Amino acid sequence: MPRQKLSQPVCIPSTPAFIAFEDEEDFLHIPGYSRNLPHWRFFGATYFVTFRLADSIPQEVAQRWKERESQWLFEHGIESGWRQAEPERFKETLKALPPVKRAVFEHEMSRQFFVELDRCHGCCALGHDEARSIVADALMHFHGQRAWIGDFVVMPNHVHVMVQPFEGIPLEEWLYSVKRFTSTRLPGAVKRADHIWQPESFDRVIRDLGELRRTREYIARNPRKLAPNTFVHHYAEWLDAFM
Repeated sequence: MPRQKLSQPVCIPSTPAFIAFEDEEDFLHIPGYSRNLPHWRFFGATYFVTFRLADSIPQEVAQRWKERESQWLFEHGIESGWRQAEPERFKETLKALPPVKRAVFEHEMSRQFFVELDRCHGCCALGHDEARSIVADALMHFHGQRAWIGDFVVMPNHVHVMVQPFEGIPLEEWLYSVKRFTSTRLPGAVKRADHIWQPESFDRVIRDLGELRRTREYIARNPRKLAPNTFVHHYAEWLDAFM
């Protein structure tokens, strides 16, 4: 990965905070961008981020997901090709659908994604002590300088992390720096198309305190079926203040 100049925070907060969103908030009205996945951006938000090794999802599985999504969009009057060719048309047509209908489909697609990750496809290079330590250290490197880093778990082929970037620090920039640093140091990782990490990551704004609690529980439970010493779980005590 090429080097990228890092942004500087507008200010460094003295203590963490947590911003909750109203139940009726429609996230298609919040600024962000979309590639294969939507990425909402909101100052002060706490994010649940998942990034994975490039070989962690078999190509045939990813293709099935793409076909399922295209079929769902077609059934609701949206052409999947609009996402790239006519992004504004894609966004506005999707926005016109009932939020509940969108949420149900997005929840199911997310569920399938996490289930497939937990099947531990690919080289699972993060199952080794050295690789896990490299990733964990990279996640914590800018804690208190560019972001508050919450709970995380480094699994054999993917990582879940809660992060609250400081004002002026784009989430994708912080994540890019973690991927860039670790990509040259991970032993035993298999590259795909000249990269170790899957370029696009999953991120979700944590909506409220209930979701904050559920996300922490999910991260803690995620490695429960794994053998000891094949994962690392970090518990961030600063989040306890909001529980």
